[in-house]
Amino acid sequence: MVEVLKKSYVVNERTKAILINPDPMYPTKILEDNQVILCRQTPKEIVNQSCLLGGSTLRGRRLAMEKMLHTKTKLPIPVKPNEGIFLFPTRSPRSVYCEWISFFHVKQFHEVKGTKGSTVYFSDDSELHIPTSGFSVRRQMQLTGLAIATFYKNEICGRRTD
Repeated sequence: MVEVLKKSYVVNERTKAILINPDPMYPTKILEDNQVILCRQTPKEIVNQSCLLGGSTLRGRRLAMEKMLHTKTKLPIPVKPNEGIFLFPTRSPRSVYCEWISFFHVKQFHEVKGTKGSTVYFSDDSELHIPTSGFSVRRQMQLTGLAIATFYKNEICGRRTD
């Protein structure tokens, strides 16, 4: 797989995951189809910048999700909802260890028995082990699916959720 170095990055339709990287010069590893990008921005900076380009801040998207989903923890983020780009966090976004997975790239996932981790299988048949329980990944997938359904219901039907 090709490795590319970048100063900044914008989440796009090829983004599968935004991961932490132990290199202080390139603290983020981004998985795309057939390439790995090492970036100087942190995962949170990348998600925030990408949200801004999509019309809001990470904080604004988070507040919208709180209202829509009636929960406050580990919320999925509609980074660019008009392009179908929804990310969910593997941990609290306040954690420096938080990584982000792109919902529409996930084919399935399985908890790894005997660990607190899971393997995520992407639609291109690549896979990623994350230190997140199967229960937590399932919850994140369900919350993101609910966010997408609620978001698009509002877009299609013009209904409000309050």
